Amino acid sequence: MLGIDNGKSAQSAGEATPADEYRILKSSAVQRGWFKPSEAKALAEGVTFSPSHFVKNGDLLITRANTPERVGFVAIARDVHKGTVLNDMMWRLRVDESRVSTNYLEHALSSRELRTRISGTSGGTSKSMVTINKRAFGAVRVSIPPLPEQGEYVRRCEAVVGLIIATRAEEARLREVRTTLLSGLLDRTINIESADFGGLIRGEGHSGA
Repeated sequence: MLGIDNGKSAQSAGEATPADEYRILKSSAVQRGWFKPSEAKALAEGVTFSPSHFVKNGDLLITRANTPERVGFVAIARDVHKGTVLNDMMWRLRVDESRVSTNYLEHALSSRELRTRISGTSGGTSKSMVTINKRAFGAVRVSIPPLPEQGEYVRRCEAVVGLIIATRAEEARLREVRTTLLSGLLDRTINIESADFGGLIRGEGHSGA
């Protein structure tokens, strides 16, 4: 890595909306290998910040302070609103792309082995909030294969991620079908004798007589 950038401690003014010009990320924006740009708050009036505090697409972010279960989450920032600021509970990891792919580091640092090592560098006086020690984090060793091998590793990981996304989407669809079915049975717009369960599963809907 080329270095680590700190975030900004700033007062917020409630949940961010599309109308807000400037916003600051919440720690929940960085999941394990997953970035949620909508997890942000509007910045309060009068907050000042420097260009280094802005988050850009492609930035590699890590939660440096969080609960023990969520500290050390790593994700690449994607679909970032132009005026988004990095909060002080996160770091931006600056990567030497001539040696290591940002995509590779996102997956590698999210692996169980490296997450355990990273979270092992954290500490604090509260059990509900721990902080990663920057010096100890810098001592965590990551295997860096040649770039072509990194690319193959990323392709394998992305294939697994694709399956997870598809599975989650199917789970959400089936939950919606279940909700529709229960609602229909309760208000009697669906009756068991005439219900087309195949149509419901396909998302076509059905009204009973």
